[in-house]
Amino acid sequence: MISLTSENVRLRVSAKTKEDAIRAAGQVLVESGCIEPGYVESMLGRERQANTYLNHGIAIPHGMPQDRELIKKTSVCVVQIPEGVIWNDGTTAYLVVGIAAKSDEHLGVLAALTDVLDDPAAAHRLATTMQGSDIVDALNRKQPKGVATQELVDGEQLEVTIIGQAGLHARPATTFASVAGEFESNVRVKFGGKVANGKAMASLLKLGVPGGGRMVIQASGPDQTKALEALRDAVAAGLDDLPDEHAIAPAANAQVWTPASQGRSIAGVCASPGLAIGRLHIFQATVLQVVELGKGEELERRELAGALDTAKQQLEEIYDAVSARSGKGNAAIFRAHQAMIQDDELLNEVKLRIETGKSAAWAWQTGIERRVVEMRGIADEHIAARAVDLHDVGQRVLRLLAGAEHAEASLPDEPVILVADDLTPSDTAKLDPRKVLGLCTASGGPTSHTAIIARSLDIPAVVGAGPAVLEQKAGITCVLDGSAGLLYVEPSQEDLESARAFQQDLRVRRDVENENRYQPAILTDGHRVEVVANIGKVAEAAAAVEAGAEGIGLLRTEFFFLDREAPPTEEEQYQAYTEMVRALNGLPLIIRTLDIGGDKVLPYLTLPEEENPFLGVRGIRLCLRRPDLFIPQLRAIYRAAQHGPVKIMFPMIATLEDFHAAREAAEKVRAELGAAPVEMGIMVEVPSTVVMAAEFAKEVDFFSIGTNDLTQYTLAMDRLHPALAKHVDGLHPAVLRLIDLTVKAATKEGKWVGVCGGVAGDPLGASILTGLGVAELSMSLPSVAAVKARLRDLSLPAAENLARMALKCSTAEQVRALQPA
Repeated sequence: MISLTSENVRLRVSAKTKEDAIRAAGQVLVESGCIEPGYVESMLGRERQANTYLNHGIAIPHGMPQDRELIKKTSVCVVQIPEGVIWNDGTTAYLVVGIAAKSDEHLGVLAALTDVLDDPAAAHRLATTMQGSDIVDALNRKQPKGVATQELVDGEQLEVTIIGQAGLHARPATTFASVAGEFESNVRVKFGGKVANGKAMASLLKLGVPGGGRMVIQASGPDQTKALEALRDAVAAGLDDLPDEHAIAPAANAQVWTPASQGRSIAGVCASPGLAIGRLHIFQATVLQVVELGKGEELERRELAGALDTAKQQLEEIYDAVSARSGKGNAAIFRAHQAMIQDDELLNEVKLRIETGKSAAWAWQTGIERRVVEMRGIADEHIAARAVDLHDVGQRVLRLLAGAEHAEASLPDEPVILVADDLTPSDTAKLDPRKVLGLCTASGGPTSHTAIIARSLDIPAVVGAGPAVLEQKAGITCVLDGSAGLLYVEPSQEDLESARAFQQDLRVRRDVENENRYQPAILTDGHRVEVVANIGKVAEAAAAVEAGAEGIGLLRTEFFFLDREAPPTEEEQYQAYTEMVRALNGLPLIIRTLDIGGDKVLPYLTLPEEENPFLGVRGIRLCLRRPDLFIPQLRAIYRAAQHGPVKIMFPMIATLEDFHAAREAAEKVRAELGAAPVEMGIMVEVPSTVVMAAEFAKEVDFFSIGTNDLTQYTLAMDRLHPALAKHVDGLHPAVLRLIDLTVKAATKEGKWVGVCGGVAGDPLGASILTGLGVAELSMSLPSVAAVKARLRDLSLPAAENLARMALKCSTAEQVRALQPA
């Protein structure tokens, strides 16, 4: 740990602008031999991405992580500006704490600084003192001496390391608090001289534990050992955090637009690629005014409870909407928001203020703002950036308490380039790609939720463009190049025409895949892979042909059984299957028999409750127990097969006995109908099937690997589990090695293998599977054209080499980092 020295303190400095102040702090660090001069520019660049103003006249400018090689040694400095300097609208800095940190050695000074922030009188004293020693003493007096490891009375403790780069920010802190809350024991977490309540997410955030940080967990109570074990396992599993795949940097060969003239431009950071042309719309957040004095403790408590309940309901609705549109990963932050408003430490603090006569709105605003300031002061930028989440959820509840729930700033009704200081996750969730052509924010970074959701919606976006972007005139025409991280202000007519032409070229390149969707996936050396579709409805058969699919690799028949009061009759199923066969016009149709159980249930089918339905009666196990469902379906399939190429596929086959029983039932139905034989295959979804693949390959006509289930059973992770689902990656080497074993067993017997899980629709996954020898890839309709295009640019030797490299990898992350040779 480091300490502040008097040599790095400058008193009574005059600065006209924020840039002057930052340069003054940088110069102190240069003169003390701590940084190269170029790091000062990095400090200015960091300020464009995030607001480093804290509170009570204190700002902490620091550089960007990629420029840490310019730091000679970790250090801090303080520049006192008694007259103040405007930092941002409405804020004035009097103490500028410059930071140059190679890692976390500076956290001690920041910990003391947080204490000063809670005391406006102390901040004022330091901003006007004539003695540099006053500043040195104040910022060194509470510097931690290392992680505390003393024993608890009647308690236990252990030390853990936070994995990943993002540290203990909102999502992992939510998971930690949730796990801790399952136990009676008290849980405390220590890091950097601070102690947090392990069951309170907001309290955990204040620790500022960075990625790789080691913290001590202490538990005391009747189940303390179990609590520590559970928390240790949760930390080791990643605390439900997303890998940092959301960070984006323009590729060296990224398509960027180059204007002909030297017009005005504002530089930021690429957050989402693409080019947008449109008029600017300035987004202004509503400022809420609250009254400090309450109208009585009982009334204020009721209003607080009502606002919290409504906010929880709103967040649940937003989570569902974002999850449906952009996936559960992008929606996860709203689960963290729900945890924030249920944080016991925060609520107790608010209720105490209400008891002293304060209004619920004022008490809530005060509690939230203090935590926002603390988070902004955390050195780890991933965690500090999440202060916007606390502010967002705070404003949501505050609007309800202030009776201004409809006072949110309105988003545009016409297509525009949206400009904002930053957008909260709630604001971003409401973005409509039809109306927001592009997005440019003054603050924020490429890992912000604004950037994440912009990419998921395919909206070109630039972040960290600085306050200058907010000074532009609303309604002017601009060009936003997300790939280059630039906003071009009022370009010339020549440049507008050039940008439109470039934009058209982008559309053409994207359209090429779609235009060539009917061409087969023939590799550069002539090897062919069948690309087919997964469907679940009658109408999707024709849609699959239109999308370029060469058949149906998986018909999920359970969709015919859902959302109705009784099962479909044999005749209903026959008509549906026949209509699909005719729509395919000779292309193959693989019909999977009813796969109910696990995550799918029938409202009219009364089944005993199972402790673990994914390991219970599901798939073929259920069908064999319910011939009243199985036999009519088999009859309908054989009847439909008279009109075109149909194959039968049995799900959840774990043993040879399962397949024998299913095949016997099917053959009995065929004999009764006098129908022609059809090919019979099985889903490969459990490790036992792979282990016995050599035996299965002698009896089945084909294998179709369901990577979604195979992955969850291989990794022993429920793919619907809220904390584990994001780690259930079908490109994990363990899963790929099982696929490799299956293909080798099938090839030996002259049988073919398909894959109908999510990996097949991933261009990288499709390339690896092709290299492993998979003959058929079945995927959702939107993936067909892109996968075909990827394979047509690949040779079989290149795919095989890629597969060999993937099999040698140790993690899914390593596999996803691979590129074809």
